[in-house]
Amino acid sequence: MPSVTTALPLLRWLRTYRRTDAGADLLAGIITAVLLVPQAMAYAVVAGLPPQVGLYASVLPSLAYALFGTSPYLGVGPVAVNALMVASALAVVGHGDPAEQIVNAQVLAAISALTLLGLGALRAGAFMSFLSRPVLDGFTSGAALLIVLTQLPALLGLSAGNGPLLHEVLPAVWRALPMVDWPTLTLAMASLGLLILGGRPLRGLLGRLPLSSLQADLLTRLTPLVVLAVASIVATSGDLAMRGVAVVGVIPVGLPAPSFAFLRASTWLELLAPGMLIALISYVSSVSIAQGLASRRRERVDTDQELYALGAANAASAIGGALPVAASFSRSALNFSAGARTPLAGVVSALLVGCIALWLSGLFHHLPRAALAALIVMAVAPLIDLHGFRCTWAYSRSDGLSFGVTFVAVLFLGVERGLLLGALLGVAMYVWRTGRPHIAVVGRVPGSEHFRNVNRYHVETWPNLLLLRVDESLYFANASRVEEVILNQIAASPLVTELVLIGSGINHVDSTGRAMLETLLPALREAGVCTHLAEFKGPVLDRLKSSGLLDTLAPGRVFLSAEQAVTALAEPYDEPVSI
Repeated sequence: MPSVTTALPLLRWLRTYRRTDAGADLLAGIITAVLLVPQAMAYAVVAGLPPQVGLYASVLPSLAYALFGTSPYLGVGPVAVNALMVASALAVVGHGDPAEQIVNAQVLAAISALTLLGLGALRAGAFMSFLSRPVLDGFTSGAALLIVLTQLPALLGLSAGNGPLLHEVLPAVWRALPMVDWPTLTLAMASLGLLILGGRPLRGLLGRLPLSSLQADLLTRLTPLVVLAVASIVATSGDLAMRGVAVVGVIPVGLPAPSFAFLRASTWLELLAPGMLIALISYVSSVSIAQGLASRRRERVDTDQELYALGAANAASAIGGALPVAASFSRSALNFSAGARTPLAGVVSALLVGCIALWLSGLFHHLPRAALAALIVMAVAPLIDLHGFRCTWAYSRSDGLSFGVTFVAVLFLGVERGLLLGALLGVAMYVWRTGRPHIAVVGRVPGSEHFRNVNRYHVETWPNLLLLRVDESLYFANASRVEEVILNQIAASPLVTELVLIGSGINHVDSTGRAMLETLLPALREAGVCTHLAEFKGPVLDRLKSSGLLDTLAPGRVFLSAEQAVTALAEPYDEPVSI
């Protein structure tokens, strides 16, 4: 049974909290809030929800994570990929009513919360390894490109009706190009230009000034807010809304009262699968971020506890009238670089965003949607990882194929189907690889007790003795292949009377592998070949012994090492043959 401090990490870090920690957390929280406000509004728009919903998703969820989370750096709130998945799910069940869409987003958050909390109860933190890195990278890159494409109408000032997929977006935009709104396009290009200049060029310029790294980083992070403020001023002074430039419009002042009204929604079953997928992606991406940042300071993250923390954050989001949340890499990295010491930094950010929603939301009334779309494009464009694809392809064609297929599937089939297809392909690739295991004929390196592949090293072998090393676990996908290779090697070595299976690479033998051995051992014995085992791991031998297989091995023996097998089985009058 977990202790109270394990279930509530808040109690652990509060016990040793110091005044210097408070100063660091306060500064980090303020800096992160600067980035959080524009991103939260932008990602709500990506999800097809009013901008204020992004602000709501940045308050209660961050407070809930601070209570249960184990990472002091994670910036929990709306994120780009989650937002696109929410938009895809809402497109299926929504009917254009903003209030109904918000309720459906709450349902998605609630399903994500229940999924994560259920996995937490099962202590299923290792579940994060279910999706391979190439599949996740392909999914993220495809989703990011889709987000960029769906912002084209807003950037061009078009009202082109389009679906969320590549083959739906581009034709719709192409047909509507003659109706481009030039003031909107001009404003969008100016916003993009300022955001680009406010990135590396501005950071390089600030690097030449007598500023600390943190000060330069803060000034760079202010760029999105400055761009949105300038765009709002231009739109207001030029009365651009009357000239056809779309603006955010009225944003309700305040925060919604906590509510459980979403429990009465009729779309729970329809949103069940998307909500569970959102939970999976949220957890995998968030824990990857947390572990990556923690490793830089030799800290650790409790992956099981993170299930509870993210589940609680999504539950808070559902109750607070918002969409599913996860950790943002950009905000978490900013928290880290700003010197956050504890999750209190997230509390500071949440309180600042709450104050803005309560008293300053009117400032966004004249914010052009084109400027918001430009911010979205600049935020997600770095997620399109073509360099990562090239590196993955160069290292492993099968992993590169998983990346590429997932990327294309997301663009043409949608985020949920693309992710499922990528996951299935990743599993299929694993089964294909392990179904053709590397099996080496080995010999002894002269003058040593080391045994190596005869095709790679100059080694000694013995005419009556065949040593085979299987470099994969024996299971249903490769049992017949292993049997075939063994029989072929025996057929090619008519003088062999002793076969030694070296199991240093075998971590598991399933029922199919055991059944194969039970059939193979008597068949080889009838052919005049006695089979022995060497270097098998203890747990594997225990299972084979309990199954009765070792009883059928006799007169074959089990050796601790290949050297022991050679000493006992190589015929004394046989001189080793060097290969």
